Amino acid sequence: MRKLFSCNSKNNRNPGYKPTVIFPCIKHSSAGMKTSRLAQNLQTGMLFLALVVSQFAGQPTESSSGKESQQMITAGDSQIFFNVEDGPLAVSKADLAVYVRDAAKAVTAYYGTFPIHKTVINFVPSDDDGIGFGTSTYDDDEDYGVVTINIGENTTRRNLRSSWTLTHELMHLAFPVVSHHKRWLSEGIATYVEPIGRMRIGSLSPEEVWGDLLTNLPKGLPRQGEGGLRSARNFDRIYWGGALYCLLADVEIRQRTNNRVGLEDALRSIAKQGGTAASNWDAEEAVQAGDKGLGISVLQPLYTKMGEQPVSIDVPAYLRKLGVVKSGETVALDDRAPLAAIRRAIDGTE
Repeated sequence: MRKLFSCNSKNNRNPGYKPTVIFPCIKHSSAGMKTSRLAQNLQTGMLFLALVVSQFAGQPTESSSGKESQQMITAGDSQIFFNVEDGPLAVSKADLAVYVRDAAKAVTAYYGTFPIHKTVINFVPSDDDGIGFGTSTYDDDEDYGVVTINIGENTTRRNLRSSWTLTHELMHLAFPVVSHHKRWLSEGIATYVEPIGRMRIGSLSPEEVWGDLLTNLPKGLPRQGEGGLRSARNFDRIYWGGALYCLLADVEIRQRTNNRVGLEDALRSIAKQGGTAASNWDAEEAVQAGDKGLGISVLQPLYTKMGEQPVSIDVPAYLRKLGVVKSGETVALDDRAPLAAIRRAIDGTE
């Protein structure tokens, strides 16, 4: 059985750009495979993006054979294999190895460890420019995560260095695959934590990360007549509404614990308790586990509130309390702001 995140990620990110087409995150079940709760609830006729995943006999190695080459890097105790399918590419396998290594470092910087023991990444050359589709799955039968990234033949090293796509997809592996109407939570988490992880390894500046949130979080606010995030249908509401949930939870956790812990500690606890993409947990189990790990109740009540009813805030005013100030076309960070210490803790510098 494979569980599928299909994020339709595209690396044309003019700050914070993410694509406008959404595919559902689903789990597949078939004869001889266990049936998930989500598979039982899928509506007929739902669109999905099928992945073509290479099959391996036994453990993949660093050898090259057939149409694909297999290379491996390690992230702590985890093994990450990547394959490059046939097709012209301007970047080399060594360039892709750096791309994979940096994405894995960003995940580890946020989660403290890479969340699953084995992952296979498939790079599929295309005639597009830059990084294209990104999808994440967990193959229960083979017991490893699978990420597929479409990569344009004219992609450059610079494109790879600025790309958030692989980091976003790998972040998904640290959290359960949830049902279609709850995907705002998993997409919101990946959207929120990906740039923080990349910031912590030096790929982004704090100004870039907070400027991105200042620009894009308002896109996740409910419009007139819209309900909670469970009923969200458009891309911005799902991704950026979910990211807003994460920011609100992060700040509340830090305020209630005197900045001792934050959202990352809750998410690390969820993964440590078994709530990764390898699990069959639902969203409610995950947020309850996060609150249990923290010893306070934040994720569950906020998840229920934002899922069931529209929640709107003044994003610029909220971020000013954290010391995020718009200055012309740029963003300045004010360490004298009331919640500046919380912002720095989220950055990983406090």
